[in-house]
Amino acid sequence: MIAKGGSMKKITALVSILLFSWTSNAEHSWADYHWARTTSSFDLIIINSTTGDWDDYVTQATGDWSASLVLNMVEDTSGSTAKKVRRQCKSPEGKIRICNLAYGQTGWLGIAGISIDANGHIITGYTKLNDTYFSTSYYNNANWKQSVTCQELGHNVGLGHQDENFNNTSLDSCMDYQDPPTPIPNTHDYEQLETIYGSHIDSYDSYTAGSGGGGDGGVCNAPPGKGCNKAGANNDVGWGMSLGRRGNAETFVRIDHNGIRHLTHVTWAIGH
Repeated sequence: MIAKGGSMKKITALVSILLFSWTSNAEHSWADYHWARTTSSFDLIIINSTTGDWDDYVTQATGDWSASLVLNMVEDTSGSTAKKVRRQCKSPEGKIRICNLAYGQTGWLGIAGISIDANGHIITGYTKLNDTYFSTSYYNNANWKQSVTCQELGHNVGLGHQDENFNNTSLDSCMDYQDPPTPIPNTHDYEQLETIYGSHIDSYDSYTAGSGGGGDGGVCNAPPGKGCNKAGANNDVGWGMSLGRRGNAETFVRIDHNGIRHLTHVTWAIGH
């Protein structure tokens, strides 16, 4: 727990550490965030709470990431598609939930959230896909839908972007910013996962139930317009403090009273 008197100093120090980790890594891992596991490869359950028009994209993305030698994404097709569930997109411990909904004119196409325990390991994750934009003629096509699905799930397992400049030559990866985008991972994405997960094993599994606190899908229990439910200039309701924006990517951090950190990676729509 962070004491009241030193909370801002400690949060500022944490932000500095996270910013340094994010910007200093020459590869494209998302800082050092990863799921703890006691084996060289692991099965990660992806709860599919998207509606039927997104099912094929989720199935392809989980299958594509499962081609990794260190990670197998197991799609749970029994996820609830109730509007309340999809709006919150809260994930149980040790799993990821993926949801779609018309979340409104938020400025973002997709967001990926992860929750980090005291040891720096991911304990839950979620992905939200914003139908408000995907229903427009510009984004309502297979390439954009598949690419954003692939990219946000990549963030959920600790990957960052390979490149964030739309004007650079395409790297043929969903973790690269391009227009039109690439819908699948490339070889370097798989190599990066092997670097993240193949270099060591941990003393416990954070992808099993009971491993830690739950990820909240960006949900905040403060009254509307108050505390963490007071939106900033970027409609960042419940996301906490921005760690900085680079191009169309921005990351936010919020720290619970129990020390669990919730990080939200935002993919802004072009022009926002």
